[in-house]
Amino acid sequence: MTSAKSSKVSPALAALVNTIKQLQQQEQIGGLIAPLVSFAKETLGMSFVWLGLYNDATKQLIGQGGTTPVGDHPFLKQKLTLAPGSLLDQVLMNRKPISLPSLKEEARLAELREAATRLGIQGTAIYPIIRHRQPLGILMIGSTTWGDTLRGDDLAHMSLLVSALGAELEGLTAAQATKTTKTAPEGKQAAAPTITSDDPVRYLLQEASRAPSLGQRIEALLLAVHQFCQPQRTSLFWRDLEQPLYRRRSYTVGKPQSRESQRQPLAITQQELAGCYTALASGQTVSVSDSQSVVSATAPLRLMQMLNCRALVATPILVGTDVVGFLTLERNEPYPWNDTEKKLLQVTAELLALAAPTERLEHLLVQTQRAQSLVSELAQAICDEQDWKQVLHHAGEKLAADLGVQWVFLLAHNSLTQAFDVLFQYPAPRGRDRHPPFPPLQKMDWQLLETATTAIALEDYSHELRLYSWKEVLGKLNLQSLLVATTTPGHALEALLLVGRTEPTVWGKSQQTLVQEVARTLGLISHQWQLQKTNTQQEQVRSAMLAGLTALQRTQNLERIELTGLQQIMNLMQVPLVALVTWRPGQTVGSIVAPPPGHPKFAIRNEAEIAIYEDPLLHSALMASQADVTSNPYAWLIQTTAAELDPRTREWLSGPDIGQILAIALRTDPEYEPSGVLIVADRRDRLWSTLHLEAFITLVNHLAWAHRSTSLIQMLTQGWQTLEILNWYKHRRLEQVYSQLAGLCNQLTQWVQQHPEADPLLRRLGTLLQTQLESLHPLLSHEVWQLDKTTDTAGLAVLLKRVMDRIENWKQRKQLWIQVHNQPVLTLNGDISKLEFILYELLLFACQRSPSQGRIDIWCQQIEGMGQGGKMQSWLELSITDNGEVEPQLLIKLHQLEHLDWLAPSSLDQPPGRHLKVCFHLCQRLGYNLDMYKLEDGRFLSRLLIPLNNSDTGTFELQSSQPRQ
Repeated sequence: MTSAKSSKVSPALAALVNTIKQLQQQEQIGGLIAPLVSFAKETLGMSFVWLGLYNDATKQLIGQGGTTPVGDHPFLKQKLTLAPGSLLDQVLMNRKPISLPSLKEEARLAELREAATRLGIQGTAIYPIIRHRQPLGILMIGSTTWGDTLRGDDLAHMSLLVSALGAELEGLTAAQATKTTKTAPEGKQAAAPTITSDDPVRYLLQEASRAPSLGQRIEALLLAVHQFCQPQRTSLFWRDLEQPLYRRRSYTVGKPQSRESQRQPLAITQQELAGCYTALASGQTVSVSDSQSVVSATAPLRLMQMLNCRALVATPILVGTDVVGFLTLERNEPYPWNDTEKKLLQVTAELLALAAPTERLEHLLVQTQRAQSLVSELAQAICDEQDWKQVLHHAGEKLAADLGVQWVFLLAHNSLTQAFDVLFQYPAPRGRDRHPPFPPLQKMDWQLLETATTAIALEDYSHELRLYSWKEVLGKLNLQSLLVATTTPGHALEALLLVGRTEPTVWGKSQQTLVQEVARTLGLISHQWQLQKTNTQQEQVRSAMLAGLTALQRTQNLERIELTGLQQIMNLMQVPLVALVTWRPGQTVGSIVAPPPGHPKFAIRNEAEIAIYEDPLLHSALMASQADVTSNPYAWLIQTTAAELDPRTREWLSGPDIGQILAIALRTDPEYEPSGVLIVADRRDRLWSTLHLEAFITLVNHLAWAHRSTSLIQMLTQGWQTLEILNWYKHRRLEQVYSQLAGLCNQLTQWVQQHPEADPLLRRLGTLLQTQLESLHPLLSHEVWQLDKTTDTAGLAVLLKRVMDRIENWKQRKQLWIQVHNQPVLTLNGDISKLEFILYELLLFACQRSPSQGRIDIWCQQIEGMGQGGKMQSWLELSITDNGEVEPQLLIKLHQLEHLDWLAPSSLDQPPGRHLKVCFHLCQRLGYNLDMYKLEDGRFLSRLLIPLNNSDTGTFELQSSQPRQ
């Protein structure tokens, strides 16, 4: 059993256990060397071992012994001084081992390179010996091979060995120190009182109790801590009673303070302490071992810079949760603070907190109680829903009495004017009029108040640049010193509480705190008042909007819509003048529509005719209506004043009291033409709120849509009535002609039948006339008020021949060369007449545009491809190319028929554009595809694509036919 169990333990682990047992059996530090050397050589294969103990007082490593590749050497007993930031110093401070590929080549260990070179030491591992976070020494092991360091299990074994070595070193060092103390002569023991590690608190209490006065007790405590911890300085900072900063009242450096230090004590503000203050306020002790490598947000780097130290530990002096001061230990070099030093500093701070001046606490208590009493009364009054005017009067009266001030103002920010309205003032104004509003603040003053967390003190306002825009207002009140606090510290500015005296005053922090707390409480009233005011405005605007929208929906007459919309906008904006300059599509002169003005001094010349594109105000509004409103909702809105108007505009916008002016075009979309420009005018001091402007733009947009819709309906209704009359007239006229021709045809037929000897040509003409009359019969009977699908049969060659015959006159007149290419032999079955008219219109368009002796080509092609539903589809492609010029706008409008502005004048309102527009619509209804564009070689192409084999839609069917020989 024993042999089986032992076989599972590796030789290296067994050697480690044996070495640790040997270490635990030693009674002297020197006895630790032999087990370490044996383990390093036999188990790890290392030929270099060195053990050095750390002396905190001298900052040295004292060699205890070891071995080298050449055996024993004096180097093993020498002392190494640790320079701040050196490699060995970093190993101790970081508490982590490091590996070096070659000790004799390591530039950061100048003190060891010479010996390592002589002894041939290369691959080396350096282990810090740490116990309870305190450095005890360093253990180095190495070999003569470059890069030979520990790996795998050897690393774990070495870590266990170093940990056990630390425990043994701690015990042996403590036993040696106790033995030294017991054997010391009595005379030396009583020579100088020092603090031992086991009685620091008791010694502090003894030193504090021996001093006769409070100041001497504090000095005795500082001196005792300084002697135990041995820093360069031990400092005490007390908080100033009336200013947010901490002053160094006393410090110990082993010698008395200089007069210069006492006369100008070092001071640091709470803001400069930054994250350190937060930690101190929570009762934490803040320590920094090296200011050059610190990354913690709580590190008091500004304080360390002022103290000119690299290592610092600080602990708060707390009275309740109030940081009345703090203690610091400072060193000029990096230093790892231990728990004993921190604990002693905390105990000292607790003793100093007990010794804080009683009058300081009483002063703070009185001020706190006074502030709490006033704030509680205000809060209770608000909760009881008392009249807010009475609450404000009570607050102003109490503040004036407690602070001894002559004036108290509660100012509410007006987002429209950027001024500050006087919501309340104490003493109350004589009569019913309030104090006029305070002017808008400058940007720097605004930022100062918005970011302030406590009341801002202006001790002598006559020498201040802050709140400079209020100089005139406050000068009339003879105010010389102020306290100003925002009701929403740290947030957007809503209201301000201002208290002032008529003489310069040094304001205390307690007074600033009181004003800030009262301001925060009064902010509830101010915020409620602002909400009530905003809600009232929103309700008024909402009611006016609903009334306006309802009124616009109730009428379909254009003139009534204009007057109704203007009246509703006048009610919404509460202005004396609203006018609309309107015009019909295509006109360049506009007329004025306006309800009677609310005041004769806001009159407008209603009879004036205005040149739309020459008047600067109208032109600016029309140009602005083309802007993109996605990023700026006010892009279409023109805001100006009467003083900025051009004389041409002032001729008709002539009211003497007109000051502020708004102008916006009636336009539903930048793609559509505007139908007018709406003008709003008011007095010179009128300011437009965001709420009113947004509602105004919304109502104007609805008016624009109503105006456009009604105009479009009227235009289309008139056009429909005109076309209906025209269609009725032409149809009845065609019936009349048909009836007359039919009668003549019957007479001719009867005459031919009665005279067999009649000319054959005459017989043929009669037959043709009869055929043409029969072709008109479906039109007269089935296509009276709507298009109908007819089915005829004709060859493609016949169809093209008929079209060519119709444009023969143009061909002769311009001497045009017209040629048909690739004409297939096809018989088409479908609505031949409509196709013929479309081809005629396209060929006529080409003839009209072609130059004299020009060329027109007609290309025919049958193509096949994939159609809808994945089935093969055949098409007949008829293309007409010519060298004529085409107006670009005509092509654009023909390709954008779905987005056409029907109210705007267009080239599609008269031939040939009107005829081509009909052809495009007819092709779309018949299932054809008509396209027109210019080719790269400059020719113009009209391309008609006709689906074949599509009997379901009644277009064309491909019939078998014998090709020409």
